[in-house]
Amino acid sequence: MKRYYLDLIPKTNGDHELHNEFCLYMPVIVNAHYIGDFSNEKEALKEALKVYLNANGCKHCCSAAHIHYESE
Repeated sequence: MKRYYLDLIPKTNGDHELHNEFCLYMPVIVNAHYIGDFSNEKEALKEALKVYLNANGCKHCCSAAHIHYESE
């Protein structure tokens, strides 16, 4: 199980990225909302969507939960 955090500062597209505790791109803890411990990122994203409707998995650490956009 990994710990998952949601970035409280949205990206330029408005997404709040979901990161696991080992991600190099995880925000500093004061800018992160702890989502919980989950066995996979898809389950973590389901919980994150309860906090922000525009939550999205980080393409680096949560690729299975990342929604790809044309502009990426």
